[in-house]
Amino acid sequence: MKLIVAIFCSLFLLAVAAFCLFGFLATFEPTDKTTQFMAFRVGYALVGVGSLLGIAVLISKSLRK
Repeated sequence: MKLIVAIFCSLFLLAVAAFCLFGFLATFEPTDKTTQFMAFRVGYALVGVGSLLGIAVLISKSLRK
């Protein structure tokens, strides 16, 4: 049962990471508000990396048991 929950949580976190990747790439469109888009770049990067780390933790815990 725990393996199934870990798989669903990993899929959810993978979807969040994919959303953050596309959002991060979208902030590189030309604009005159560079400081505002820099905040979005940092936010997308932090959430995306956090999601990938969460996936790594879930996988490592699942493989240990």
